[in-house]
Amino acid sequence: MLYQDLWPLLQQDILGVIQADHFLGTRLGVVVEPGDLDSVIHQKLTKVVGPGVDGRNGVGFLVLPIEQAEDDNVSLPGGPLKLTLRIQWAENVLLNQSATGTRIPIRIYAAQTEKILKLYTPVGLTQSLVPARPVISEFTEQTQKSLRVGLVEFTAVEADFTPFTRTSRPQISVTGSILPSAINSGNYQLTGTASVTVTAAAGATVYYTTDGTHPYQGNATAQIYSEPVPITQPCLFRARAFTPNETGSDTAAANFWQ
Repeated sequence: MLYQDLWPLLQQDILGVIQADHFLGTRLGVVVEPGDLDSVIHQKLTKVVGPGVDGRNGVGFLVLPIEQAEDDNVSLPGGPLKLTLRIQWAENVLLNQSATGTRIPIRIYAAQTEKILKLYTPVGLTQSLVPARPVISEFTEQTQKSLRVGLVEFTAVEADFTPFTRTSRPQISVTGSILPSAINSGNYQLTGTASVTVTAAAGATVYYTTDGTHPYQGNATAQIYSEPVPITQPCLFRARAFTPNETGSDTAAANFWQ
């Protein structure tokens, strides 16, 4: 299966958009990788509040990793995810207000970021970014602190127009020396030898087990169904169908007891 991780691409795209803008482009920005240690993040933070392209210092931004995703439409199984994208602006107040600083407060940079990103659709997304409410938060409350931090947050939907489709559940029919349960369907009392027949969608491969484990190719006890299976001892018969380019089916089961 061809696969490209979308999330790092989104981080890099956001980084490029902010740095490319005529107003924000002079500021330094870095990507925070998932799993970065506090010490590494501190080094990156120290870097971004240093001199920018314009030689001014005191303000910069971090593009944080995507760590929150939810179903965009819970009624569409296998559909696209809604991702949360976060940009953290940081200001070294003393540097920023010095002769070599930008002299522009962090809230201005955060507000410009919000306006720019509302109008941009990053790579791999289906729509423009949607500002969270509030879109800008977590400014340091004590204005006298030397470091102020502001978080700019958006959500957006993955470009996933083809939800996963699922193979239909195989059907099980049981014949032979059995007494079906009058209370629970799929339960059979063995009075001799039973025969289990499985039918599935065209082109599907069916795996089955009789030890109660999950039926799939990687299970050493699973077997490929090709003809009716005789049952002579109590067991839980389970079958699951698999079709190329689809997710596996729900599991069908029949319980046998004596």
